[in-house]
Amino acid sequence: MSDDAEKPVSRSRFEREKRARQEAEALLESKSRELFLANEELLSHQNSLEKIVEDRTAKLQAALEKAQAASEMRSRFLATMSHEIRTPLGGLIGMINLLRMEEDDSRKIELLDYATASGTALKRIVNDVLDFSKMEAGAFQFHKEAVDIRALTASVLAMAIANSTKDGLTFRQSISDTVPNLFSGDATRIRQVLSNLISNATRYSSEGLIEVRATAEHFDNGSLLRVEVEDQGVGIAPDEKQHLFKDFSQVQNKLTAAAQGTGLGLAISKRIIEGCGGTIGVESRFGKGSVFWFELPVEIVTGTSVEELPQIPEIKDIEALLKGAKVLLAEDNKINQKLIMTFLDRMGLDADLAENGRIAVEKFEPGKYDIILMDVAMPEMDGLQATRAIRDTWAADQIPPILALTAHVMETIEDESRSVGIDRVLNKPIGFQDLRMGIAEALRGRNGSYRRTAKPRDEEQATVLKLMSKDIAEGLVLAMDAREINALVSDFLDDGIRLLRAIRTGWKKKDFETVSADAHSLKGASGLLGFKDLSECASIVEDNADVLDAEDFAEVTDIIADQIKMIRSEVES
Repeated sequence: MSDDAEKPVSRSRFEREKRARQEAEALLESKSRELFLANEELLSHQNSLEKIVEDRTAKLQAALEKAQAASEMRSRFLATMSHEIRTPLGGLIGMINLLRMEEDDSRKIELLDYATASGTALKRIVNDVLDFSKMEAGAFQFHKEAVDIRALTASVLAMAIANSTKDGLTFRQSISDTVPNLFSGDATRIRQVLSNLISNATRYSSEGLIEVRATAEHFDNGSLLRVEVEDQGVGIAPDEKQHLFKDFSQVQNKLTAAAQGTGLGLAISKRIIEGCGGTIGVESRFGKGSVFWFELPVEIVTGTSVEELPQIPEIKDIEALLKGAKVLLAEDNKINQKLIMTFLDRMGLDADLAENGRIAVEKFEPGKYDIILMDVAMPEMDGLQATRAIRDTWAADQIPPILALTAHVMETIEDESRSVGIDRVLNKPIGFQDLRMGIAEALRGRNGSYRRTAKPRDEEQATVLKLMSKDIAEGLVLAMDAREINALVSDFLDDGIRLLRAIRTGWKKKDFETVSADAHSLKGASGLLGFKDLSECASIVEDNADVLDAEDFAEVTDIIADQIKMIRSEVES
């Protein structure tokens, strides 16, 4: 009885378990199906996402390649434009300089000085615009090298003094003993900033002292270098300071209207200093002057004393460095050939011309030249290839300094120049003083074992120099020997006597216009040679020819005659 009662219970339980199992299997199948479909959808999304990523990556790569191509194209364009603008500009400024050197007429000299000033301003604008474009194109690079701030500052100041036309300005350099002898930095960029600050001080000052100061203090593992350029010029109003270092920004006031530029110089300087990890600023009092400064953290380079460092030559020593030196000039441009060869001749150098790099290599041999000036862009063989060929053929101690002359300003040129053994790059357009200083620094800075024996120097001084103003006399001594100076003064005296006779004859005829013109010529010629008393007397006649009475006219022309006689006696002594 009990067994029969248990059978219905077992069957009922079995049926329930069977149904539960069927339901579980159905649920599992359903969930498995859902999971399968979800996995299929996920795989579809994954494939789609991978395709999207691949497409996006391809687009980004294409955009990157396009941007790189555009950057390279812009860099090539800037390099080409730099060369194409600078080359004719250099010829223009150079030829004006040559005309200025050979001109005696004071009226023409004045016009040539205006042309030179305009050309120099255009050169500065071109430099600023090209530098700014390089920065915008990301082509502005920095290099590490050993920097001697004392020599660098002296070099920049020497150029400022040589190019300054303002008699009321004086220059001074003050470098503290706390400044390291050498530190690691970008000498080219520091020179550029310092040149810009000194140039601004010169442009915005008519008189007074321009002083460059440098100090240093301990900073991290090196020093914090601070350089200041102080002037006594027009100063800057407080509300204008905030605009100073902005792109294309200029201080607007009537005192600076004649000295306006692109408004890029300080902006470029700011980017350079900040690119080197430093800061730049200004302190100024309107109408009193300004102090522009920059600070750079630098790493000290040890192992070289001040005495071992190359010293920048004083201007008075340049003639001794250049006298009798033999120069090989490699240059293909006809205008540049004429210009630079004339410059070298005026410097007293013995120059040999090679029309391209191949000819330069053929002409070079050890001991033949004291320095090589190598244009970069030349047919057949460019300057870099020629330099590499020379250095591959001869030992380093048999090769004189090699200076590259280039209208390109891109850093790739400087990098390539360093890699082939160029000692220094000089950018075109290059003026007489810049080229002269660059050659002198190169000759002074290198070991003298290669130096050819210089021609004996004539130490005799022309006695007539004592009658001239100091600056004129010093300039003549740098450019000429005693015989050449006396010959120049003799020609002036012959012309001066002729002009004095014409002045007296014209006054008797009451032709005061001719008298003034002849007196103007005499004033200009005597002023050019530094005979100030004679020039002042001629100026009196020029300005007052029609109002002088007979007694006053006779007195002033007698003084002129006496001055001419005194100068003649010194020349003939």
